[in-house]
Amino acid sequence: MFMTPPFSQLDIAPTAARMLGVDLPASDGQPIDLVEGWGCRNAAIIIVDSLGYDLMLYLLPRMKNTARLIDDGLLLQARAVSNHTTPAIASILSGLLPEHHQIFDKEGAKSSSIPSLPEIASAAGLKSAVIMESNGAEVYEGLIEIIHGISDRIPPEEFDQKACQMTVQSLRENPRLLVSYFIGIDKSVHLGREWAGIRNAALNIDRFLGEIAEEADEKTLLMICGDHPIHAGPLKRSFEPLRVALILARGRRKRGQMDENGP
Repeated sequence: MFMTPPFSQLDIAPTAARMLGVDLPASDGQPIDLVEGWGCRNAAIIIVDSLGYDLMLYLLPRMKNTARLIDDGLLLQARAVSNHTTPAIASILSGLLPEHHQIFDKEGAKSSSIPSLPEIASAAGLKSAVIMESNGAEVYEGLIEIIHGISDRIPPEEFDQKACQMTVQSLRENPRLLVSYFIGIDKSVHLGREWAGIRNAALNIDRFLGEIAEEADEKTLLMICGDHPIHAGPLKRSFEPLRVALILARGRRKRGQMDENGP
């Protein structure tokens, strides 16, 4: 099902927090009521760098796993708070506007006193997992239970393959909250690849999303979102309104197929 605004990246953290039963200290977003009644108790936030809404619609006919998730769930057009990765991810994981969390680069993320959702969940006794590039993952050292950092110096295809493997591995450890990050589309743009290379990166991510959906159980809310629109090509959007894709769906594994995710 396709739905249009008003939705925002700022709504992701409040939605996941309500699903987990934890409180955000402050938020500029609102929980998305559309997932009420889905019966989810866990949340998996999967950030796909440069997954703009226009790009999602253009690629969707070839992205069979993503299309299946949308058929069973929702595709929302969500407002992006920034055209840059670090402040956008900080907003996705805090529910705060960039001018409120003041995180604009990786050093700012390391020094910030603003707690993000994984920290809040772990402090509340809920196992949390983060899989992202190494500098981002380091922020969570000593704060959450499962951390996997990946070098951003390796080819983007290898990065995304590792991100998928580590996400699936982490899901088997039954976290209540998981955050994972894929870079292939964005890196392909910055490497100057032609459209075919960008499309192939997206199709790889589509395959990985299918693997993750099969591993996540039916009590897990999958929140797949872009951080900002793509920065090059005919679908580039560098002016307002900035819109990204936000897909809401449930994991496919029936409870009982593997170990339960808790009571």
